[in-house]
Amino acid sequence: MKFLITGADGQLGRGWQRSLESQPTDEFIALNRQKLDICNPECIRKVLTEYKPDVCINTAAYTYVDNAEKEHDLAYRANVLGPKLLAEICAQRGIQLVHYSTDYVFSGKLSDREIYKDGYPEEAPTDPINQYGASKLEGEKAVVSALPSALIARVSWLCGLDGDNFVKSIIHRAKSSGQLQVVNDQFGIPCFVPYIIEQTRFLLHSRTSGLYHLGSKGCITWYDFANKIIEDAQLNVNVEAVDCSALSTQAQRPYFSKLSTSKLEATGMSVPSWEIGCKTLVSDLIKV
Repeated sequence: MKFLITGADGQLGRGWQRSLESQPTDEFIALNRQKLDICNPECIRKVLTEYKPDVCINTAAYTYVDNAEKEHDLAYRANVLGPKLLAEICAQRGIQLVHYSTDYVFSGKLSDREIYKDGYPEEAPTDPINQYGASKLEGEKAVVSALPSALIARVSWLCGLDGDNFVKSIIHRAKSSGQLQVVNDQFGIPCFVPYIIEQTRFLLHSRTSGLYHLGSKGCITWYDFANKIIEDAQLNVNVEAVDCSALSTQAQRPYFSKLSTSKLEATGMSVPSWEIGCKTLVSDLIKV
C-alpha cells in the first residue's frame, strides 16, 4: 500500500512515519506544511499527481485549543478548509482518505458520564463548547460531504514519543519543580499514538469507512493519569489534585470526554488498557 502523510512534523504524523518505516511492504511519503499546504488546492493536486498514493493520512491540524478562541480564521483554515479540499481532490482521484478528529466535538457535560457509561458512542449528539472543537466538527462534516467513503477517526488525550503532550509535560515538570497540581474533575481516556496507528491500519486493511472512535480502555482523570506517569517513571513527586476552576484557560474544557470504542471492537479489533500504553510510552521516553 502506498501512503501519503500530511502534517509530517506533528506527533501523529511522526508516529505514522515510525510505523511505516518498519513495514517493508508499504511505501510512504510524509510532508509537512512547507511541502504540502492542504489549504492550497494546486499544491494538493501536484503532490497527488506526482506520488499517486492509495491512501492519504491527514494528520495536519490546528491544535492550539486556547489560541483558537481568538485565531478563528487559522483554526478554520487548517481544520475545515484544508480537510475539505483534501477530501474533494481525493474523491476526484479515487484515493482513500483518513482524517483525524477529536473528543472535543462533544459538550463534555459531567452528567453525560452517567448517560454514556462506556463513553460517547459515534452517534451521540455533538455540541462543542470551544472554537477548536467547533472547527474540528465542521471539518468532519466537510470531509464526509466531499468524500462519503472517508475514514474519520476521533481520538482523545493524544500522547506519543514526538511533539508536546501530557506525558512528556508531567515528566518534565516533575523533574524540574518536584511538585505538581493536576486537575481531578475532568474525565476521559488517553490515546497513545501506536494504538491509534494500529487501529487505523486495521480498519484500512478491512476496507472500513465511516466514523470510528479509537483509543484505549478505561476512564480516568488527568490526576489519575499524572500519578500513573510518576509511578511508571519512578519519580518521587507529590501530585496535588485540584479542580479545573483553579486553572486559568482561554477555552472551556469538557468535564467528560471519554470515547466509546465499542464500534471498533465489534470489527474484531482488540483495544488495550490505558495503563499498558502509559507504561510503554514512559519506558520509551526514558530510553530516548
